Amino acid sequence: MLGRISSMDGSTARLRRGAVAIQVALMLTAIVGVSALGTEITFLLYKHRQMQSAADSAALGAATAIASGRPSDPVVEARAIAASLGFVHGVASATVTVNRPPASGTHKSDATAVEVVIAQPQLLTMIGLFREGSFNVGAHAVAITSGSGTYCVLELNTGTNTGIKISNGVVINLTQCGMAVDSTGSAALEVSGGAVLNAKSVSVSGNVSVTNGGAINATDGVKTYQPKVNDPYANVAQPSFSGCTFTGRSLGYSASTQYLSPGVYCNGLSMGNGAIVVMNPGVYIIDRGTFQLGGGVRLTGSGVTIFLTKSSGGSYANIAIGNDAKVTLSAPTTGATAGLVFFGDRNASLGNPSDFGGGASLNITGAIYMPSQTVRFSNGISNPSGCTQLIAGNIQFSGGAQFRNDCAAAGTATIGTTTTALVE
Repeated sequence: MLGRISSMDGSTARLRRGAVAIQVALMLTAIVGVSALGTEITFLLYKHRQMQSAADSAALGAATAIASGRPSDPVVEARAIAASLGFVHGVASATVTVNRPPASGTHKSDATAVEVVIAQPQLLTMIGLFREGSFNVGAHAVAITSGSGTYCVLELNTGTNTGIKISNGVVINLTQCGMAVDSTGSAALEVSGGAVLNAKSVSVSGNVSVTNGGAINATDGVKTYQPKVNDPYANVAQPSFSGCTFTGRSLGYSASTQYLSPGVYCNGLSMGNGAIVVMNPGVYIIDRGTFQLGGGVRLTGSGVTIFLTKSSGGSYANIAIGNDAKVTLSAPTTGATAGLVFFGDRNASLGNPSDFGGGASLNITGAIYMPSQTVRFSNGISNPSGCTQLIAGNIQFSGGAQFRNDCAAAGTATIGTTTTALVE
C-alpha cells in the first residue's frame, strides 16, 4: 500500500513539473511576444523621429533656396536633403511632398513659408499577427524666410570706380528695402546735384560721397566698408539657343494690337511710332542688336523674360527705351528664369550700356538683371509699379529719373542677408 502511495506521489510530482514547464513556456512566449511588440513600437517611434529630422532639414533647405534663388526650384533642394537622410522620393514607397505656400497649418497661404511632408509605410512582423496592413508613418515641417536687411538695388562690380551714381534731381524711394554697392572705391556710392536717396538701408563696400545738395536718408543707417552682397541669380543658367526665328524684326504703328511670340530675334527687336504690342509668355532671345522702344510705344506682357546676348561677332544686345514709352512687363514666377524680366549675358561688358529714359513709364514686376553691364536711368523715366529689382554691374541715375520699390515681386530672389526658421 505504501509503495502504491509513493508511486502516486512520484507521478503527481512529475505532472506538476510538466505543468510548470508548460506555464513557463507560455510565459516565455508571452514575454518574447511583448518584448517583440515593444521593439517594433520603439522602431516606429525611431522611424518617426528620423522622418521628422529629415522633414525639418528639408524645409529649412527649401526656405534657404527660396531666399537665395539657388537652386531655383526649392522642391529639388528639399528632396535632395531628404534623400541624403534616407528618404528618397518614389523609392521604397517613400514620398517627399513640398508645398509653397503650405497646404495646411497656421501658415497656410503664406508665400514666405514652405512645407515639407515625408511619409513611408512600415511593415511590422509581430504586430502584423494582430492586424493587417502597414503602418503609415509620416512627418511634417514648415519653415519661413525673412530678411530685415535685404536690398532691391544692387551694384555688382567690385572695382574701385563709382558703382552707383545718383545725380541731377533724381529721387529714389526704397521704402521696404535697401541699396547695396559692391564697388570698393572712395566714392563707390555718389549722390549729388540735389538728388535724394530714401532707403531702408544702405550698404557700401567702399565709401560714400554726398555733394552739391545731394542727400541720403536711410532708416537703418548708411554702412560703409561692408562685405560685398552676393549676386542672388548667380546660379541661374543662361538660356541656350540656336538659329534665328526672326532677323531685324521691327514693329511700327498699327491700328490694331500686334502680338509677339517667344523665339530668337537676331540683330535686334524694335518697336516705334505708337505701336501697341503684347508679348506672349516665354523667353525672348535678343541675339545682337538692340531691344528698342520709342515713339509712344505701349508694350505689355506677363510671364516674360528677355535675354540679351550674342551668338557671334559684334556687340552684345542691349536696351534702349525712351520717348514716352509705356512698358508693363512681369517675369515668370516659376521655372528656369523665375523673377527675371530683363536678363543680360554675363559676358557682356560695362562698356555695353542699356538705357532707360525719355520720360518712359516702366512698370516692371520682377528683376532688371544686367550683372556685368551698365544700366542708365535718365531723362525723367519712372517705374510706378514699385515692384522692380535692379541688379547691374554699374548703375547711373540722372536727369530727374525716379526709381522706387515698395513691394516684392513673386518669383524674385532675395538680395542680401536672410534668415530661415522652423515654425511648425
